[in-house]
Amino acid sequence: MKFENRVAVVTGAGGQIGSCICRMFKEAGVRVAATDMTPEIAAKAPCDKAYALNVLDSASVKGAFDAILKDFGKVDILVNCAGVWIHPGKPGKIKFADLEEEDWLNIVRINLEGTMRVTHGIIRHMVANGYGRIVNLGSISGICGLPGCCDYSASKGGVGMFTKTLAMETAKQGITVNSVAPGWVERVRREIPNTWIGRTGDPDEMARAVLFFADDDSGFITGTELPVDGGRVLGPHHDDI
Repeated sequence: MKFENRVAVVTGAGGQIGSCICRMFKEAGVRVAATDMTPEIAAKAPCDKAYALNVLDSASVKGAFDAILKDFGKVDILVNCAGVWIHPGKPGKIKFADLEEEDWLNIVRINLEGTMRVTHGIIRHMVANGYGRIVNLGSISGICGLPGCCDYSASKGGVGMFTKTLAMETAKQGITVNSVAPGWVERVRREIPNTWIGRTGDPDEMARAVLFFADDDSGFITGTELPVDGGRVLGPHHDDI
């Protein structure tokens, strides 16, 4: 992959996918500004410097980008990896009718509003520089839905449409906007019957897809939502073929 003097900002860097993205960027020679709720969480990921960034707080987003631009001078790549699907104190899938408003609003605010807020915090800088690679983390739930996760599916569906529309708005300004839609991801692969490949994915496989979109040479790809899911969204899964 080709990265020439690039600076990447990764939100949700302390998570399992975010941390892998940071590590692969570093291995590719990219300077990495890792962000999460606290610098200590962000610093769990391989990076050049860690920053606090709360995607729900515009002042926090602005403060983080001001500090990053002061330290690095520019931002070439933005990876919106911060996201949640579990409701605090209510683990697992829950039907929409059984949720309280504060439950589903929290999911939508973090996943969709957070992605938009962070992107808005740096998009003018990228436009001024005439270059940018924005990669959003969606989900196959946002493509085909997932019962018990209406709010999560809706938020990730919104991320997918935000990706496509922003790609159209910035296509002639040197900026590409794409999305990686993970399927079932676990830190250690295991066999499952729910994908055509027959196993779960792992965080490194998601990170490699992100790096592909962030590559200098991926400039003719924009507005794409790429499922990385072992074929799970292709159709019903049967063993009789």
